[in-house]
Amino acid sequence: MSKIELRRIDIENWRFVLYETSDQRWIGDFIYSPHRFVDLSMLIELTPEEKQKGQENRDYLIELADDINRNYDNYLDRALNREHFNTL
Repeated sequence: MSKIELRRIDIENWRFVLYETSDQRWIGDFIYSPHRFVDLSMLIELTPEEKQKGQENRDYLIELADDINRNYDNYLDRALNREHFNTL
């Protein structure tokens, strides 16, 4: 199985790295802290609504990243397997 190529299009240090696929889907690598002093990240495909809001206002992506950090357990079911992706 070939991996999906991700091209980095934006970054906000300590919050997210935003990627785009060849078919214009947005994938975010969002930081979260499940335990004090432990930082992890998860890849999440943004919904069409999230992508539109992010295109209209970059601050929306920062707010989304902060929500994921605070409420990561609400997003775990959306986490993608990193093994299916290559970052450029």
